[in-house]
Amino acid sequence: MELLQDGVIAALSAIGLTAVIWVIAGAILYPRRRGTMETVAVIPACGAAENLEHTVRALLRSRYEEGGFARIVILDCGLDGEAQRVAEVLCRGDYDVITCRKEELLQILE
Repeated sequence: MELLQDGVIAALSAIGLTAVIWVIAGAILYPRRRGTMETVAVIPACGAAENLEHTVRALLRSRYEEGGFARIVILDCGLDGEAQRVAEVLCRGDYDVITCRKEELLQILE
């Protein structure tokens, strides 16, 4: 019984040590970029915009992992009611995600 316990402890220690080495190697080989690029991602959305949430979340993840976009703009090209509510929720969740109409886009990009 003691041999089994020692084996389990040794296995867990090896897994933990491997995980620590993996994290350290990842931090050294793939460091995160500090800051963001001065780039604006514009997502044109119209109708039901089925992939709007997925697209915004993917861009947010890219910004977090790689220092991606400074701002994400959802361009309202005629969103329906449900899609507008989804866009509003996405804007409330992150301050650098905004919604605008075509007429307002040039003002935002300046």
